[in-house]
Amino acid sequence: MNSAARGPLPCCRCERLTDRPVLVGVVESGSGPGGMLYACPDHARWFATLPHAPQWLRDELHARQAAEPYRSVSCRLGQHPACRHADPPDPGPPCDGVTVLTCTCPCHHRDDGA
Repeated sequence: MNSAARGPLPCCRCERLTDRPVLVGVVESGSGPGGMLYACPDHARWFATLPHAPQWLRDELHARQAAEPYRSVSCRLGQHPACRHADPPDPGPPCDGVTVLTCTCPCHHRDDGA
């Protein structure tokens, strides 16, 4: 399911505008129009952890993760030392259905050892 939306939309969780909205829910209505819920990429990952999250949301996030490198929230905020980057990378997920994200921020791959 393609969740591309037109222009910046507010995240239904944090209410901040995001230029990369992810469709996280469809509101069905017995009478009148339904609606769609969009979230920022960070909160979309949170929605995907909920027990009632649709499989298409997990599939969409997996596809986005493959298309663009993951950077931890700490690294995106410039707090690079606080990032829990696994170096060397973990051998794999601890159990089935769990995706372990490894931060790909350039700060972890500098040659000076910092």
